[in-house]
Amino acid sequence: MIARRTILQAAGALCAAGPLGGALAQKPSSVRVCVGFPPGSAADVVGRLVANKLSASGTPHIVDNRAGAGGRIAVDNIRNAPADGSAMLVTPDAMMTIYPHVYRKLCYRPLVDLRPVTTLSTVPLGIAVGPLVPPEVRTLAQFVSWARANPGKASFGTSGPGTTLHFTGWMLAQAAGIELTHVPYRGSILAAQDMVAGQIAASVNVLGEVLPFAQAGKARVLAVSGPTRSRFAPDTPTVREAGYPSLESMTWFGLFLPARTPDAVVASVQAAVAEGFKEPDARETLEKMAMDAFTLSPQEFTALIRRDLDRWEPVVKQTGYTSDE
Repeated sequence: MIARRTILQAAGALCAAGPLGGALAQKPSSVRVCVGFPPGSAADVVGRLVANKLSASGTPHIVDNRAGAGGRIAVDNIRNAPADGSAMLVTPDAMMTIYPHVYRKLCYRPLVDLRPVTTLSTVPLGIAVGPLVPPEVRTLAQFVSWARANPGKASFGTSGPGTTLHFTGWMLAQAAGIELTHVPYRGSILAAQDMVAGQIAASVNVLGEVLPFAQAGKARVLAVSGPTRSRFAPDTPTVREAGYPSLESMTWFGLFLPARTPDAVVASVQAAVAEGFKEPDARETLEKMAMDAFTLSPQEFTALIRRDLDRWEPVVKQTGYTSDE
């Protein structure tokens, strides 16, 4: 496993590089779809779906997993990429809507250094526990009681500090008045794997990452973060039902291009994705991860990012969590 310091140094090197720019070339011979999380993660599944649908144009689209630094390495990579349609980014929301409030030295500006193309999917988070937590713990209230009695064991894993997942766990701890130790990973799927292996007590994941473990009897999903119960887990209560309305949220995945990409390229990519995501096989792929297709125009997507930036700012300030990394 790459050391955390090495990952952060790599992110810093990318920041220092600055945008590459350059003249537009003709249609690229292949396109990189950069994903900041490891294979098997929800972001990876969405990225591979995008690559599959856009490859139908005749130009191969190849997923490039650049995991690390909580997704920042991938964002910086695309910020620095030529604006000729040869590279694009698939990322969850936190990199664009929460990180600007968390990282004092964040080297990209979401709506300046990148062009929002379209949202791709939306999904609630799942709060799950594994075998480190006694089997009789079946509800969020019971987990809170267990965590209060076992502070040394009460840990939760996520895809990294400053993410929607991290703040969801933090807000649960604050609302319940308990101590939960955050354990960051290079991807939340890795946190889920350690949870079912008994290395950590709980994990906060995109719902589709933990449902297979729950269905196999290896984990218990205690609550979902959406405003209503998920159709993929109808027996699992929402955090609002469990008594914690402040934890309510949905995560989205979106597609971005480098800032200077021409309008015509942005419009072409958005239209192709919107059509591709209407197809039955695309919806089936997303449903396996408990996701729903969710495609917006570039203008609508930009407005969503602005709203979410405003929504998360007071939350981050309340936590007091910031980083100079």
